[in-house]
Parts: sequence; C-alpha cells; structure tokens
Amino acid sequence: MLKKYTTKQVPCNGCTLCCQSDAVRLESEDSPTQYKTEPHPFISGALMLAHKPNGECVYLQEVGCSIHDHAPSLCRLADCRSLALRIDYDTARRLHAVNKLDIRVWDQGNKLLKNIPKQDGEKNVYIMEKSLK
Repeated sequence: MLKKYTTKQVPCNGCTLCCQSDAVRLESEDSPTQYKTEPHPFISGALMLAHKPNGECVYLQEVGCSIHDHAPSLCRLADCRSLALRIDYDTARRLHAVNKLDIRVWDQGNKLLKNIPKQDGEKNVYIMEKSLK
C-alpha cells in the first residue's frame, strides 16, 4: 500500500540512477499497451518497463525520461529519499547482492536526505509502505 505525504519535487538534478537496471512494475492503473514491456523477473505474471541491452529503461534518453509526463505510476512516485528512509545500509547491501536493488539509488537518496532542512524532514518525502497482509 502506498501512503502519500506532502512532498516537494525530487531534486534529481539530472540523476537517472532509478532509470538504470530497475524493475519498474506496471500497476493496475497503468495500461500495458501504452508501454514497451517485458516480464518482471521477481513477480510472476507481472510486467515491467522494458530495458535496453545496457540495463537502462527503454524510455531513458540523453536528456532524461522521454515519457515523463505519462510515465507509469511507480515512476511518478519514485523518490530515492523514500527508499533511504525505509531501509538501512545493511539491508540495501543485501538487496544489492541479490540484484534486487541498485545500491547507488539508495546512496543517492541518503545523500539527498542529508540536504533536507530539518524543519521539512520526512514529511516532505513520499513514503511507500507495504501493507502487512
């Protein structure tokens, strides 16, 4: 389940780490016919955005995302700061070791969190929580 809190735009500043070697699953509100897709490697029956041979998302261009305005819901919610808030470094390393997380994305989120003014804190980041079902 995703919980959305008040947020400011993610300060990507040209960073595209989350568009590289990531398994962006299409959600029920995303129409698979609108995107180039491939089977998700970890979720049976799920689709994700397709990748170039180098591991980048097929929609990643030199200037950034070519479908930014109509990207899948998980892309629109993506915030590396949220990832760094949810899991610690050791967990990030373990996930990276089994190819379920690019540690560079976690690291970038952690760096950006250090730049959030204290009065803003966590309330300005999308927090994605999995339901405990």
